[in-house]
Amino acid sequence: MSPSEQQVAQEAAAVDLELEGTDSGSDDDLIPNPNHDTSFSDLPILRLISYGHSRGPIVPTPAIVFDIRTLPNPPKHVRSSQTGLNKPLRDWFFADSDVQTRFDDACGVIEEKLKQVDTEEDDEVVVGVCCQLGKHRSVAFVEELGKREWEGWQAVVEHRDVHIKRSGSERNRRGQVAPGDDD
Repeated sequence: MSPSEQQVAQEAAAVDLELEGTDSGSDDDLIPNPNHDTSFSDLPILRLISYGHSRGPIVPTPAIVFDIRTLPNPPKHVRSSQTGLNKPLRDWFFADSDVQTRFDDACGVIEEKLKQVDTEEDDEVVVGVCCQLGKHRSVAFVEELGKREWEGWQAVVEHRDVHIKRSGSERNRRGQVAPGDDD
């Protein structure tokens, strides 16, 4: 293991230790994101939507889609008690350098798209971020995107699938979920 991989593993282990024994999280763990409302701005809208791949695509198709199913999933004991709305889960997720790299790349793609848009004709750009079920990774990713300043744009955060209960039909035929897909 390289020194940088060791550092990431140590940081993730430290966050994991903080998360051990956490329950479903209280409202104190939910940092309010002011970007869930469009009623206070005349700026064009940057709509950031998290969703689960297993529940189908967003309709109409977003201008930009990021599929982050290949990024690491939080440990099961964390996923079972928290969503991407919870700060401890987001901290664990963003402690991984691959996640931070993908996030930085996504920000660059979005910024480039926003520069190309003629706001006289288009007053909204929609960005979709999907993971498997739309409860953890994509939610955390979109929450962090929503916290950024997007010059000349108002970011609005939506989570299509975060509160949908999991059904047995989402499991494979043997009654199990594929590794990494238990989101």
